[in-house]
This record gives sequence, C-alpha cells and structure tokens, in this order.
Amino acid sequence: MLEFSEHLTIEPASISEEHHEALGDHGWKEEDIVDMVHIVALYAYMNRIAHGLGVEMEADSGWEPLMESLPF
Repeated sequence: MLEFSEHLTIEPASISEEHHEALGDHGWKEEDIVDMVHIVALYAYMNRIAHGLGVEMEADSGWEPLMESLPF
C-alpha cells in the first residue's frame, strides 16, 4: 500500500492494472484501492493549496520527533 501510494505520488501516469493486481495479491479489495487513491489525491491537493497560498506549517506541532524514525 505504501509503495503504491508513493508510486502514485511520484509517477501517477504510470499506474497500471498490474499495480492494482499486485495490491489484490496482498489482500486489498478494489474499494480499498479506491480509498488509497482518494487519500493520496486529497493529500496532494491540500499540499499544493497550502504551498500555492504560502501557508506556513506550525513549528513544533508534535510530529517532528517522529521524522527521525523514518527510513528515508
């Protein structure tokens, strides 16, 4: 799911039926895939709105320490 979401974010035009089949092979249902796509799209939309309007994120909102545990 996370790999699919990342791929959809970075290369949306390259998503194919094979990606959906791979998710299905891991137990995801079609409605789950629809939810994944909606969440990724909504996040991208909100992110572009915020950047386009110059919205600043609150500093020290509590999530910063979690960043250190991410593998990338």
